[in-house]
Amino acid sequence: MKNNNLIYLNLLLISAATICFEILSTRISSVIFVNNYAFIILSLAILGLGSGGIYSYYRVKADNIVEINRLLLIFTIIIGITFVIFILSTILFSLTNSFIYFFLLFLPFFFSGIVYALIFKNYAAQSFKLYASDLAGAALGALGSIALFKIFNAPNAIFFITLVVTIVILNFTLNLTNSKKIYALYLVPLILAGLLLVNGETNFVGQIPIGNFPEKDFHHVYNDPQIESEIVDSRWSIYGRSDLVEHSNQNIVKHLFIDGAAGTRMFRFNGNVNNPSPLLYNIVIRSSTTIPLLLLQNHEKDNMLSIGPGGGHDILAGLFSGVKNIKGIEINPDFVNIVEDYSYFNGGIYTNTPNVQIEIKEGRHYIKQTEQKYDLVVMALPSTEQLQSIDNFAANENYLLTVEALQDYLEILTSEGRLILTVHNRWELLRLIITSLKAFENRGIGKQAALEHFLIIGQDYSPTIVIKKKAFSKAEIAHVKDVISKLSENLPAVTYLPYHWEENENNRENSLLRQIKQSPNAIQKYIERNQYDISPVYDDSPYFYKIKKGVPDDYLQLLAGVFLFSLLVIGGPYFAIKKSIQKKRFALLLFPLAIFICLGVGFMILEVSLFQKLVLYLGSPTISLSILLASLLIGMGFGSFFGKRLYPNSLQKRLKGVSFWIIVAGSFTFLFLPYLLDKLLVYGQFIRGIVSFIMLLPLGFLFGIPFPSTIKILQKFKMKKYIPWMYGVNGIMSVLGSILAVVFSMLFGFTAVFFIGLSMYLLIFLMAKIKLVVSH
Repeated sequence: MKNNNLIYLNLLLISAATICFEILSTRISSVIFVNNYAFIILSLAILGLGSGGIYSYYRVKADNIVEINRLLLIFTIIIGITFVIFILSTILFSLTNSFIYFFLLFLPFFFSGIVYALIFKNYAAQSFKLYASDLAGAALGALGSIALFKIFNAPNAIFFITLVVTIVILNFTLNLTNSKKIYALYLVPLILAGLLLVNGETNFVGQIPIGNFPEKDFHHVYNDPQIESEIVDSRWSIYGRSDLVEHSNQNIVKHLFIDGAAGTRMFRFNGNVNNPSPLLYNIVIRSSTTIPLLLLQNHEKDNMLSIGPGGGHDILAGLFSGVKNIKGIEINPDFVNIVEDYSYFNGGIYTNTPNVQIEIKEGRHYIKQTEQKYDLVVMALPSTEQLQSIDNFAANENYLLTVEALQDYLEILTSEGRLILTVHNRWELLRLIITSLKAFENRGIGKQAALEHFLIIGQDYSPTIVIKKKAFSKAEIAHVKDVISKLSENLPAVTYLPYHWEENENNRENSLLRQIKQSPNAIQKYIERNQYDISPVYDDSPYFYKIKKGVPDDYLQLLAGVFLFSLLVIGGPYFAIKKSIQKKRFALLLFPLAIFICLGVGFMILEVSLFQKLVLYLGSPTISLSILLASLLIGMGFGSFFGKRLYPNSLQKRLKGVSFWIIVAGSFTFLFLPYLLDKLLVYGQFIRGIVSFIMLLPLGFLFGIPFPSTIKILQKFKMKKYIPWMYGVNGIMSVLGSILAVVFSMLFGFTAVFFIGLSMYLLIFLMAKIKLVVSH
């Protein structure tokens, strides 16, 4: 190329735009579909990049530098076009068909893969600098995605990265023509970018549609099609799209949704706790979350912590029940801001109520940080009729309902304190009971003794469990029974009380508790006999909503499909090449092929495992993913650039030494980082993010060395033409690695998964040591 620096810049910008699109699309998917499909999108991105590399190997031919530059220009233009087609199709055609959606999502990554393969193949001599530029751009895109959510809504963010790709198009055009007239065209994307910055939240082409799925509460608040629901306020952030919705049939309740689901109610309230409207009071009191508050004595409700108060239902429950001081911890700042902005409607429960304080934080992080003790800790998960069916739950991670989480909640309770948890259905209630028993066991309280710590409101929809730090005394239960006798029979009923086995209902949860009372070891048999997975949940495998035992069928099917596709990607070219070259040269090719397979599987398993650890300590999956990608990719960029100085005369020694230190550094980082971050929970998210970023850099540095070193091996043995194929193999193996990481984590936990990933680098170490392929 006439200007080598330009190819580095172009690769950096394309990588930044591609990784930014990848992260943005997870948030868009969350609005349209039931979840954000982050796992699918990450895999789809790698698959697209790998497929583009393989397509380039077979179909994209160029004989000279001018033709190469022309092809780079054409495919970069196509990348920009596919960005625009994706977002316009999604909005204008209300695209909710997953097959069409993911096909459109696949295209930008596919054409980016072609561009990457063309650059790496035809500029292999600069592979270390190119790889550094690629990774630096990806890191920039990972961090930039956070900034974009602060400035733009999702569609405008896609338009902005399209303008970034336009800069690359102009760069390639300038390199081909060397015409000074091109410089004037740079003003067009710059001016358009300026207009977008000024109007970041404006919907120029419309809003991302909310898919009409059973789990999307937005479409199912009312079953009457005559009732119209209208979004009156919409705000984007790294946590998703927060919508405030009004309904045509009433003006008592507005709903807050995050990505069209997890609905929480905001009530019309006059601000007078002592004289609320009768209708509002009855709505709040009839909640199963409120009933335990009505059973308290005055000295038992000095203060309350509400985790995830949303629109304020639990806050009103506490106020109407006479709780003296209430603190709400809400992770989504948009929810808090909307409730505050609509104080004229909700009576200013977050702004004008002296004994209510709201703080924007992740629940478990606050609990780790605070020295305050609470009489009550309340957490009511979003609950609508659409969320009661077990079949509707994906295997999403949830760190709020693990053994370790429950231990944290119990720790901040006063001696008389109670934990009040409302879940979606009875099956979750069973799993929560079993998880709670394990938490008590870790605190030195046996299963049978723990039965005296529970009070349960068992019902099919929105059951609630009260978990007391100290066992209920018989006098306390007598008081509870006395209060219950005075409550309306129309209110949710308490179905389990300690010491009153003959009066407790015959239902699923009480059947379990009776068996435990007879024999503490009965719990294991009960878990084994149950058709669903109700085993205790831990931070290391936080799949609370994974109801099916073992691995869900859709993950196994996906694993089988990707494995078969991987065999085709590797097997087809493998046998074709074997027939076309000499045995000696083919034997030389096997070593880099094995390295790329191990790198693809191993790196992605390690990345997924590290991501899960960061989510626990940083709170936001988007922030965790951005910091992880940025740190690893920047480290890998430095590693790819400076790595050639390690054993410059022996690529075999370099691979052997680096793979060994990856095993050492990886083990240290994975085991020490959670310990360090746990100690740093007293500090803010920013500090924890910086520490995570710095801690991961050395590992990223080491990760960045094997890939370009293996490309050098191909170049050394005059096998440069196989680079696109190897690039594709690495990409496909990364997809396989990501699926294996999730599947194994469900079976063994993420700690075991991480060391499975490190075993791939152990294989590289052994291959480099034993098979003398690369000579000095």
